[in-house]
Amino acid sequence: MTPDPAFIYMTVQHREALSGLIYSVCERPGLTVLLGEAGTGKTTLLYVLLGWLDKPRFITAVCTNPILTREELFDLLLVQFEVKCSSSLKNRQLMALEETLLRYRADGRQAVLVVDEAQRLSPELLEEIRLLLNLETPREKLLEIILIGQPELAEVLRRPELRQLKQRVSCMCRLEPLTLEELREYLHHRLTQAGLCQQTLFQEDAISLIFGYTRGIPRLVNSLCDSALQTGFGLRSPRITATIIREAARDLDLQPYEGETGWPANRNSPVVASVHASNGRPSPASILPTLEGYATRQKSLSFLANAMGRWR
Repeated sequence: MTPDPAFIYMTVQHREALSGLIYSVCERPGLTVLLGEAGTGKTTLLYVLLGWLDKPRFITAVCTNPILTREELFDLLLVQFEVKCSSSLKNRQLMALEETLLRYRADGRQAVLVVDEAQRLSPELLEEIRLLLNLETPREKLLEIILIGQPELAEVLRRPELRQLKQRVSCMCRLEPLTLEELREYLHHRLTQAGLCQQTLFQEDAISLIFGYTRGIPRLVNSLCDSALQTGFGLRSPRITATIIREAARDLDLQPYEGETGWPANRNSPVVASVHASNGRPSPASILPTLEGYATRQKSLSFLANAMGRWR
């Protein structure tokens, strides 16, 4: 349930989002936004990025609780960017921050500010973030800012009074819930990380129910599968069945997306269509994970890490 980078599962959109974040911290266009529903892996992606940042080259400040006053925000910046300033006056703090960032830049270091749960930022703090983007030289920004939040953040940025901040967004990345095919790959990935070579533990009708109860949100998938594994262990069941998934879902008070079977509303998708055409049993072609594509996407992690190391 923790955002452990070792368990990162790369979908196409995860790879694109991570590439966008890498571009942002290396090129410093100013403001980058990462959007995604709660539990889709935004924080995990952030920790992957932070783990790749070479400390001699990057200095980062991370705000995980954005319900702050203006004074508390500046205190966080001064502490995490190691700015020496004894004054409580905003103009003195800004001057000290700018001098420190200029010194970092002269030493070849780049400053990055990351704000998680950014949809909860107050209008006052959003305005302060806009003003922080004015810390620049004629050629480049001194501070790269990444806002990470739920889809409501996009609505916040559309407000007329925040149009100046919205204009400064240079890159907007998005993470969506997993599709049924991606969820099947995700289970394969997590079980492989745990030492199971082939995914035979979860029956196919159980996987369909997992998708229905979780809507493809990885955090809910983790929670439901963990509960199901505990239940299966208690029942001494060699496999996780649909019955076990339903019992685990009741324990967690999860409701199916569409009826008890848990099928998604889009019944025209190839996987869902193949299941209904075979009286509720997925055809073999539809249930096999696209492991070749999965392996390629997982290998892209090392490619992106190496690309970041070579970035100039």
